[in-house]
Amino acid sequence: MISRRDFSKLLATGFVISLATPALNACESIKGAADAAILNKRTVIDDAGRTLEVPTPGSIKSVFFTSALAQVYITSLCPELLGGTASKFDASALRFQPEGVDKLPYLGTIHNNGEIDRESLLTEDIDIMFSISGIQLTRQNISEAEGLQQQTGIPCLLVDGSFTKIPAAFRFLGDVLGRPQRAEELALFCEQSYESVNSVVATIPQSERIGVYYAEGPEGLQTEPETSQHMLGFLEGGAKCVATCDETYGGGMTDVSLEQVLKWDPEVIIAWDTNSRGGAYEDIRTNPDWAQIRAVKDKRVYAMPNEPWAWCDRPPGVNRIIGIHWIANLLYPDLYEVDIKEITKEFFKVMYSKEIDDDTVLEILGDSYPPPPRKTKGL
Repeated sequence: MISRRDFSKLLATGFVISLATPALNACESIKGAADAAILNKRTVIDDAGRTLEVPTPGSIKSVFFTSALAQVYITSLCPELLGGTASKFDASALRFQPEGVDKLPYLGTIHNNGEIDRESLLTEDIDIMFSISGIQLTRQNISEAEGLQQQTGIPCLLVDGSFTKIPAAFRFLGDVLGRPQRAEELALFCEQSYESVNSVVATIPQSERIGVYYAEGPEGLQTEPETSQHMLGFLEGGAKCVATCDETYGGGMTDVSLEQVLKWDPEVIIAWDTNSRGGAYEDIRTNPDWAQIRAVKDKRVYAMPNEPWAWCDRPPGVNRIIGIHWIANLLYPDLYEVDIKEITKEFFKVMYSKEIDDDTVLEILGDSYPPPPRKTKGL
C-alpha cells in the first residue's frame, strides 16, 4: 500500500496514474487517494518570496533544519517536534538541551560545506524543514534549500534570521508549526532584550566604544572583521572591532598574525574557552608573547560563555540575544547596569525552558563576572 508521503511525492514530481478500468469504484479509490494526499496542506510564502505547499500545523510531527542556527529556534519553540539534530553536544552542553535530544539521530548540516543525510530525512519521516539565516538571505541559501527540497520531496522554508528580524522569525515559525502563543513569548523577549541593550549602546559614541579583539581558534590567531556576521553580536553589544583584515566568507575565521594583534592593541580580548572549544583563552593570559597587549596587561581577557551554544556567534542565531546582554554589561557595567546573573537565568528559563541556579550561572560566566569598573573617557 502506498503511503501518503510517497503518493504526495509522486504527485509533486508529475507522476500520472492511468486507469486501466472505467469502473466507478476504481475512480473513487483514486480520487480518495488524491484527496488524502492533499489533505492537511496549506500554502505559505517564505522570507525568500517562495510559495510552498506545506503540512498544516496539526499534521506536522517531525521537523528538521539545515544548520545548528535553525536548530536553536526549533529547540526553543517546539522541542517535541525535533526529528534529529544538526549539532553534536558534549556532556556540559547536553544538560541544557530538552530531554531526549541525546537519543535523536545526527542528520548533518550544510554549514561550512557539510552534508545532510538525505536518506535519513525520509527514514525519520521528516514533515518539514527550515533554513534560517543569521543575516539577510543569500542566493546560496535559496539554492541550498531548493536543492534539498527537490532531492527529498520535503518542503524547506527559508527564514530571514537577521538580528533585528529574530522576533519576526519566531512569529513565522510559530504560525507554520502551530505554536503562535509560545512564538509570541519568545519574540517579545527578544524584542525587549534588543531594545534594552540598544537603548544604552546607541548613546555611546564610536570614539568611546571599547576595542575588542575576538580570538578564535587554538592559537587565538583567527578572527573576524566588523563586516562578518560572526562579529555582529559583539557590535550589537557595543564593542568596537579592532581587527582590520579581510573577511573569510561563510565560516569566517580569517588568519592573522600576532604582530597584527599587537598593533591593534585591543582593550579587551574575548577568546574561545580552552576546555570545551579548544581555544586559546589560557594561552593568551599566560603566554609572554601576548603580554604587551593592553587587554592582557589589564587582565581583560575573557572566555566567551559557550553553553548550550556560544553566546555571540556560532551559530549566529537567537543564542546571541544573551550575548548582547553579556557584552554590554561586560564592557560598560557603569552604563548597562544590570544583574547579568539574573538575566542569564531568565534567558535560560524563557528560551530553553531550563531553571538554573546561581552556581550554574557563575560556572557559565567564568571570570567575566563580575565585570570590572570601566575606565570612562568622559562619558
